[in-house]
Amino acid sequence: MKILALVFAARREEKSATLRMTNELCGMIGRRCPDAAFEVLTMSELPVQACVGCKSCFLEGFCPQDGEDGMAELRRKVKDCDALIAATPVYMCSVSGWCKNFLDRCARWCHVFELLGKPCLVLSVTAVSGSERAAAYLSECLEVMGCAVAARLPLQRQGDGLVIGGEKARAAMESAADSLLDAVGHPEQYLSELAEGQFQSLRQSYRALETFRTLTGQSCPDEVNTFRRRGLMGCASLREALRQKGRAEA
Repeated sequence: MKILALVFAARREEKSATLRMTNELCGMIGRRCPDAAFEVLTMSELPVQACVGCKSCFLEGFCPQDGEDGMAELRRKVKDCDALIAATPVYMCSVSGWCKNFLDRCARWCHVFELLGKPCLVLSVTAVSGSERAAAYLSECLEVMGCAVAARLPLQRQGDGLVIGGEKARAAMESAADSLLDAVGHPEQYLSELAEGQFQSLRQSYRALETFRTLTGQSCPDEVNTFRRRGLMGCASLREALRQKGRAEA
């Protein structure tokens, strides 16, 4: 099993608390699943430029910036892994700029459920506060891409929450490791109501757009064509779409 850990910080080793906690979490998962192979990446290795809002990803299915930075390789790694750990430090009460760049460049994935059923664990690390807000935001973005987010870990170095080094934080990390491995076998149990709402809204709007474009003799954007090509238009729910995907891959 391939587990990819994306650490949305540029610093390495002892200088990054987020990286240290990610490595510790990987160790916990590895003890539970000795066959797991881990790849831990920071943004210093595959940097990502900011989205320029050209909408090429929605309309034509590609990002013109992919050849200029590490995003194309990150896309490949995220899609190929069996489970994903997404870890961010807290910058200004939210995710880091590195993380935001990555999420913005993945905007199309929210419209076609590119990561449908991908088991995922979210980790956020801060000195004092803001980790819960950052973890919630990152989790919600991954959920609407289709990820089966098994757990959120909002860690902090001091305060009243899950304090790094404390028994409560360690117990939460152990539980999150168990949940991620459970999501590998049962991703349907971790699909969120937020993702289901996104799915229903897109299916309705895409159907209406298809009808309008057909009547006016216009072609549909790539995201609509991809949605239909994957069979999502004919599924009554996101869980049904996940079951359909599983049958196709079997």
